[in-house]
Amino acid sequence: MSNSTAPWHEFDSGHYFSLNYSRPREDDIRIVELVRDFFATVALPAGARGIDVGTGTNLYPALALLPLCEEGLTLWEYASPNIEWLENQLASYSPSWDQFWRLLRESPRHAAVTDPRQALRSRAVIRQGSIFDLPQEEWDVGTMFFVAESISSQVAEFRAATRGFLRALRPGSPFAAAFMENSAGYDVGGTSFPAVPVSAADLREVMAGLTEDVGIDRIDIDGKPLREGYSGMLLVRGTTARKEGPR
Repeated sequence: MSNSTAPWHEFDSGHYFSLNYSRPREDDIRIVELVRDFFATVALPAGARGIDVGTGTNLYPALALLPLCEEGLTLWEYASPNIEWLENQLASYSPSWDQFWRLLRESPRHAAVTDPRQALRSRAVIRQGSIFDLPQEEWDVGTMFFVAESISSQVAEFRAATRGFLRALRPGSPFAAAFMENSAGYDVGGTSFPAVPVSAADLREVMAGLTEDVGIDRIDIDGKPLREGYSGMLLVRGTTARKEGPR
């Protein structure tokens, strides 16, 4: 199944949120902690702007970006049901996200945001668009969680999506991206959606030449798996490649 033939208009956003994010799982807690600690130390230019690609019904990447993006945070999303879900959440997000914010605010950088609901509402802008249509070198920091490997069963589209995300960031920009390891596809409310099975080696290969200082953490399945058909989660943290100056 290609990205263009997947039934995104049938995506059950409420069901997906309830299943995945209504309460923090141990694997999500570990990911949030790692992303929080990474973003706590990165240096960004004045007026930095961030992007979360393929936000869907997952607000914790946007919340992790919040203190870094006082000048604007783009939530780039394609599926119309997810757009409607996000519009409702930006008005005043669900109390479920308070559990994730408590983890994030253990960092002084995040704790400085005293009203995350108001900050997200004022800084975030939803843009509907395909991951394959991202502009290049527009943002200073970015996240992409469980997207590139979960929108198609075609390896070429996974590669294009991953590299498109990286190219959307300016040279030297910090980023965090998460992937389901060896995903065989997934079901949302009785509708099947495609995936590409990926490993840490696949991620290093597809990001080669576009990144620097990359670290990949493997998050094991802890307890009951989220669903059948995957072997864990992979979190990538690093920076986009800097351009060489004139010789």
